Amino acid sequence: MIDIFEGGFILKKIVYNMDLCNACFKCHAACAKVHSDKEGLSCRKMKRVENPVTNSFRLITESCRHCEDPTCLNNCAHNVFSVDPETGFVLTNDENCIGCQICSFVCPFDVPKFLNEKIVKCDGCNERVKAGLLPACVEACESHALRLIDCK
Repeated sequence: MIDIFEGGFILKKIVYNMDLCNACFKCHAACAKVHSDKEGLSCRKMKRVENPVTNSFRLITESCRHCEDPTCLNNCAHNVFSVDPETGFVLTNDENCIGCQICSFVCPFDVPKFLNEKIVKCDGCNERVKAGLLPACVEACESHALRLIDCK
């Protein structure tokens, strides 16, 4: 385990309450707009979860969990990943990525995706957060299903 956080804990976290989510896709659209440099690809996944007992389903949203011990960072031989010491968000350096996709294979949440042979994953809107703003997905979530919490 790489101790990459001061004191070994995450500083900021985007949390999701699926009971509050109305599946409006605004988080997804806001992410795609902010990351237009990634050809409009949203770093948030919308996922259909089936309940066979009630024969129903619900849509949920997922993105990078910014793990305390990120398997993507620990398994990448090309220094693509780093952790911002101020926010705790797991960031990528696209210039180092060779497209081997090891990070995608080792991520237990199937988060890293590839576009034009480069990694695409949530960065927590790191620069926005450091400027005192909310991540785009959290700001767009009118039902307050997504929140940014401080874990200090």
